[in-house]
Amino acid sequence: MSAKKRESDSKQDPISFLVSIQIRSRNEPQGKIMIVVSIANQKGGEGKTTTSLNLSMGLARRGKKTLLVDIDPQANSTGIFTNPEALEKSMHGVFNSRMTIKEILMETKLPNLFLAPSKTNLAEVETLSGSSVDAPYILRDAFQGLEGFDFCIIDCPPSLSIFTINALVGSNYVIIPLQAEKFSVDGIVGLQQTITSIKKRINPGLEILGALITQLKPQTLLTKTIVPVLTKYFRIFETSISDGVAVGESHLAKKSVYDYNKSSKQAQEYEGFIEEFLNELKK
Repeated sequence: MSAKKRESDSKQDPISFLVSIQIRSRNEPQGKIMIVVSIANQKGGEGKTTTSLNLSMGLARRGKKTLLVDIDPQANSTGIFTNPEALEKSMHGVFNSRMTIKEILMETKLPNLFLAPSKTNLAEVETLSGSSVDAPYILRDAFQGLEGFDFCIIDCPPSLSIFTINALVGSNYVIIPLQAEKFSVDGIVGLQQTITSIKKRINPGLEILGALITQLKPQTLLTKTIVPVLTKYFRIFETSISDGVAVGESHLAKKSVYDYNKSSKQAQEYEGFIEEFLNELKK
């Protein structure tokens, strides 16, 4: 494939790009099997980072060796644990230089929780990464050499970029956080199309585990109208996360909402969500 052709492909929309690239078989073993879950929604402000953080921290607190992968150039998940811009190694190295996750991962202060950090320069490699035939497989290939992990949680950017495509190609499951609002519902159509295309062409094992309603305002007419509509698209987790200040305050404190204020309603709801998540995997 010529450089000119690769550049042209990288500017296509995600679904057209998936159709146009050469698909290669990726069924070879990747070491110990870990459950990989993408937290994805192309709309911002839906609770992706909050859900990624609280799910990964909650799993680690339950004794599960967990890897949190931050592929959002905003690096908000990374910022909870360290200063992203001070890092020498990050996901930029994975997408730009084909480093492995093992080469960049760092321990956190929370036992059982490890981080593959991001920084803002990740945005610089988006077009370059997308121009390669191997582009959708960069993250999956980077998992090679990891040992002993039970879960990998991927915090995706608010877009259907090559980073999100990589996450979906390398995942077993997708969880979609979203608010019970009209614009949130409208935005899931593109994500659904991308997931369907990836499932058909590259990753037949990919499944939407469910949608998690965040920032819920249960008494509003809009909420009562929208939630039934969502069930037509995919499973909705029985647990939802209420609107409240505890989540935002926990970010400022650089803690999970449970560690910040375990008696808060949002902390109890995220704990319920994690239990529901684990039970769903047993089915």
